[in-house]
Amino acid sequence: MLENQIIERKAIDSFGILGSLYDGNQDQIIKQHYINSSIQSSELSHLSSCIIEKGHINKNFNLLQFIGIQDELRLHLLLNLAKRVGIASILNYSRRINEYTRFLYFSSIIRKEQIIITLEQIQQLILSSNLDLNATHIIRMIDFGIEFIAILQLPYEINVTQQIDNILDKIRLILLNNSDNNTLILTNEEETILEKLINITTYSNISSLMTVNRVSDIFYQINRLKMNSNHCHPLTYYLQSIDNLESPYSSKNILLKILSADNCKQIEEYILQFRIPMKYLEASVNQHMPNYLYGHLQNRIYHVRQQYSILKDIYMKKIHQLTKLLTIADKDQFNMSIIFQELNFNEQNSINQLLKDVYDLENEIQIENNLRKKQLNDDKISEQDLDENDNFLNTNSTANITSDYDPDGDDTSSQSSNNTNDNEIDQTTLSDDSFIENDLPISNEIINILLLGETGVGKSTFINSLVNYLHFNRLDQAQSNKPIAIIPVSFLLNNDEQLIEYNDLNESTNENFNYSGQSVTQQCKSYIFHLYNGNKLCIIDTPGFGDVRGIDQDNFNMEHILKYINNLTHINAICFLCKPNLVKLNQYFQSCFVQLFDFFGKNISENFIFCFTNTRSTSYTPDDTISLFQPIFDLFSLDDISLQKENIFCFDNESFRYLIALQNDISFNNNDIVQYENSWKTSTKESNRLIKYICTGLNSYSLQNRCQSIKHAQFQILHLIRPILETIRNIFRNITLWNIESPNQSIELYSTVIHHLVYSCLSCNPKIIKIGNFGIINDFPHEMQNKCQTCQCSPNRHIQIEYLLNYKLLNRPSKNKISEMKEQLLILRNASVQFAYFLKNIAYCTKENVILVNLIRMIEQETYICRHSQTNYLNVQLIKELTQWKQKYEEYFNEIIMKNMHNDLGIIYESIEKVENILIIKEQLDAIKMGQEIMMKQHEIQAMQI
Repeated sequence: MLENQIIERKAIDSFGILGSLYDGNQDQIIKQHYINSSIQSSELSHLSSCIIEKGHINKNFNLLQFIGIQDELRLHLLLNLAKRVGIASILNYSRRINEYTRFLYFSSIIRKEQIIITLEQIQQLILSSNLDLNATHIIRMIDFGIEFIAILQLPYEINVTQQIDNILDKIRLILLNNSDNNTLILTNEEETILEKLINITTYSNISSLMTVNRVSDIFYQINRLKMNSNHCHPLTYYLQSIDNLESPYSSKNILLKILSADNCKQIEEYILQFRIPMKYLEASVNQHMPNYLYGHLQNRIYHVRQQYSILKDIYMKKIHQLTKLLTIADKDQFNMSIIFQELNFNEQNSINQLLKDVYDLENEIQIENNLRKKQLNDDKISEQDLDENDNFLNTNSTANITSDYDPDGDDTSSQSSNNTNDNEIDQTTLSDDSFIENDLPISNEIINILLLGETGVGKSTFINSLVNYLHFNRLDQAQSNKPIAIIPVSFLLNNDEQLIEYNDLNESTNENFNYSGQSVTQQCKSYIFHLYNGNKLCIIDTPGFGDVRGIDQDNFNMEHILKYINNLTHINAICFLCKPNLVKLNQYFQSCFVQLFDFFGKNISENFIFCFTNTRSTSYTPDDTISLFQPIFDLFSLDDISLQKENIFCFDNESFRYLIALQNDISFNNNDIVQYENSWKTSTKESNRLIKYICTGLNSYSLQNRCQSIKHAQFQILHLIRPILETIRNIFRNITLWNIESPNQSIELYSTVIHHLVYSCLSCNPKIIKIGNFGIINDFPHEMQNKCQTCQCSPNRHIQIEYLLNYKLLNRPSKNKISEMKEQLLILRNASVQFAYFLKNIAYCTKENVILVNLIRMIEQETYICRHSQTNYLNVQLIKELTQWKQKYEEYFNEIIMKNMHNDLGIIYESIEKVENILIIKEQLDAIKMGQEIMMKQHEIQAMQI
């Protein structure tokens, strides 16, 4: 039995383990421990709950309360004291909740674990920990299971809404059924109805469930998790207080300050009465109105947005005041009437008036849209004629990417959507008066800038500095505000004697400050800012080259960079960041240019720009460094490349570091301050010149209709390998069904897009499911954060997967005849041999025949199924078919090597097109493409809202 002083907390951070130390005052896990103590584990009989709730306009509707989050934890989340992660990130939901909103909530407790540990062992654990940690509790017991909520936005059609409600109720009943024969069968009509859903947004304690974007996949994924309790994550932590333990630690008096239930309720109601209308206004000004900013309604819309911004600032200040009061006050001595008097929010009338203005505006917009549609139908006006006189922006254009921020100040969102336009990129707006020259043309383009440079040159600092230079014209303006640091900052000051840090370095999953000489930036990330003229400036930060880990690491980083930008539609500029007055360039510069030209072609040199940091010491000039590039350009015969003042920009980021140092209470003399003021002025001018040059002086380089290149073909082929092999296997399944089992059955593949990086483990025993009489290994994604969070296997035994493969047993023959399937197998064999030869001998990206390696792994999987499945005669036949195909593949591959056949790029691209045209893998390819787009957007980071 557990001792007294146990409290429960929803496991919003689902990576806690037994023995972890927990800070109950801010509801966060502060240190994980693996305790050498016995653990009791008990399987439960699926204590499940499934609820479908209709949306409410009622201001008292509380999402956090609906999913069962405890009172004080709800308050910590609303005040941003606790991180909004996992299922708690539902607070970031940015759409309106109304009568056409549905909540599908599922929860199932599957396993319970607790540690058997003495108070003496707990004391020893605390003594071995960092004494500065503000722990109040230790995790003694955990409920494991599944928790999931989908927010569905239904179409505004009553008859369709009723049909969707009936389907959802059908799914709810099946989810509550815990029998093994728990299957969901939807008719074609029901599937068609569900396609009319406007939006699906999902949240869960299990990351893979947050990738779901179809209703049928919700059932499939939950059912799969219910079958394997080892893949479930924590639902509830049971926390034991450590306040009463006699140890040096307890003398710090780190006590849990618990509010009474009544106080929690009062504060929460206070917050929600303003938060809910602010969320409604946020959705209007940031999602519904940006399309009409340049029409005749623009003045009214600008006024609405301005009023919302003012109210948001007031609201934020009140929330910060309340947060401060809660963190410093003795909660037992709270006088709520005094607190609310101090925090009196007198803007209720202003909010009501703004809500009315927004409602009137949206009605007017809807009326105009209806009239325009009617005119189109009556007069049959062509789309081209309409565009010439249109006051509205095209609703399908990229201009609709809008700012999406939480009125509570939380900039992150862990949500997925089945509507591409709803996966909006978080961005930053740069103020109009930050530009010295306000003569950029009005536009709605995304300006993509790739930032390259040697490790340690300061790419991340450059991005931080640039946003400050563009926002604050003068240093005194910047000093009177908090510095904008969208990337954590760490540097040495005063002759390397003092370490300065800003923002939580531990919160960054992409910056590693621990290893000198290695690139701090681990992966490519995009930082997007609004420009006043409507453009979106996207700066792509990259790992540095010249890494102390050697040329192999540099090649790996460059490969990663090219893979990342391969998903872009265009590049506006490639910016080389350097230091001035170098004696020689890093040797990897030349290799960098080789790979850039191989990927883009030599015409990309027209989009090169050169930025120099730390130029105060060289009077804001590049000095001798610029001349070092000329021999490289001569090597590539780039006589026409510009190395003139127009594409050379000089900055001094020491003035930004000065701002950060001030935040760390560092003092400076007057002479230093004068120099920093001059530095800021020069850098601000260069920043504006840089943006103007890129927006007006360069043509964008299209990546959609570019010439064929080895690198581009390499990336295309690598994405095709898994779909090709899975298609081959499924063709043989259907041939086997036709010949042995039933010619009137077939298996169809379909895919679930993954919205983040996940992996498949090559060492774990796979889970076998039955599709008809076939045993099939079920995809199960593993989460990776430096190490696997799902299993204990080595990271190098994991391979990345880009989609989850699903199966349907159809009571009809395959769409293709036997002869057509055999023709497809021949096409896939020939293409696979060409691809494997190309990757190994032309692109030199691998030393092995990757297709053959994966084919052998596939046969090993089928062998495993035969050994561990009761009904395996179909899989035995499948092994025979795959083995024979493998032998023919190897014979043809050896024939190519013997003849030293060298297929040119044209033939390779023809083979790629043939493979992509085979219908059975089209959905997987679409899933890969969509997954890449979503992961690109997840890598795009929002700076502070300005």
